[in-house]
Amino acid sequence: MRSTIDVQLLEGDLLSTACDLACFKHAQSFYGVDESAVSAITTRTGGSPSGFMVPPGEVKAFDSAGALTAPQVALFGTSRLGQLRYHELRLLSGRMLAFADARRVRRLATTVHGVRAGLDEHEAILALVSGFIDSFQKGVGGDVEEVWIVEKNVSRAARMRQALEAGLAGTSGVTRLDSGAFRVQRSAAFQLAPVMATAGQPSPEKPHAFIAMPFLPELDDVFHYGIQAPVKAAGLLCERVDQVAFDGLIIERIRARIETAKVVIADLSTANPNVYLEVGYAWGRGKPTILLVRDVKELRFDVQAHRCVAYRSIRELETLLGQELGRVLD
Repeated sequence: MRSTIDVQLLEGDLLSTACDLACFKHAQSFYGVDESAVSAITTRTGGSPSGFMVPPGEVKAFDSAGALTAPQVALFGTSRLGQLRYHELRLLSGRMLAFADARRVRRLATTVHGVRAGLDEHEAILALVSGFIDSFQKGVGGDVEEVWIVEKNVSRAARMRQALEAGLAGTSGVTRLDSGAFRVQRSAAFQLAPVMATAGQPSPEKPHAFIAMPFLPELDDVFHYGIQAPVKAAGLLCERVDQVAFDGLIIERIRARIETAKVVIADLSTANPNVYLEVGYAWGRGKPTILLVRDVKELRFDVQAHRCVAYRSIRELETLLGQELGRVLD
């Protein structure tokens, strides 16, 4: 049994990653990279996507038939995308490592899960990696040498790498290699740093802020640097839902996360009607709500009488939102 395992976040496409086993979740429908993988394999083999559906808790393995660089593909059934939470990501990575162990796999690769489904990206990567490390410390993964988490979005990969470095830096028995990988030493006395150890725990769930804003390239930096930074500084998870990633349960998902949010933050820039709908629901549920806008001229008549934070730059937004969060949460 190996005494170490290397965990690394890589920039790239999981479909073209040269690993021994490519692992995907199946959230009872196909989304994103798992949809691309299944499409590539069925195009090559002439099969049907229905043959790749996996009930929650089960796993199916397939030959990639050369459609992916990895020779083996495994799909792990999870709950539906709208119900996926951090603790399930932690369990999911443990399942992946155990499956790879049984197959005597040396290099396992997967991707980051749940971010566009509304999960906080920092907490999602910490939960996933915590699950791999927890399982390894319990004796799983005896033949696995490397775990790769592959992220196609360069900016997101950089942010997640920073989150991992911050989390694992305080964990004894973990060494950062020149390659950027983290080498984890197996030990009966091993303990993750608090930020890693609590990632993905089902109860008590960390308080979160629900962010109502469109997924537009022009607003990416607004979210990641102007909104996410002060929200995290306030001790809250930062969650928003991409409607493109969802099926008919999108409204239920949005309602559920608004109802459990500590605060709702809505950027009314671009006057997106769905954002206004989410604000209305938050008001109806009596949720503390902070309104943001780049230019007050973008506001519609029904919120002009309400307090709204107007910002001219991302740095100004970070400062003003931090002050508003302090006022609202106090």
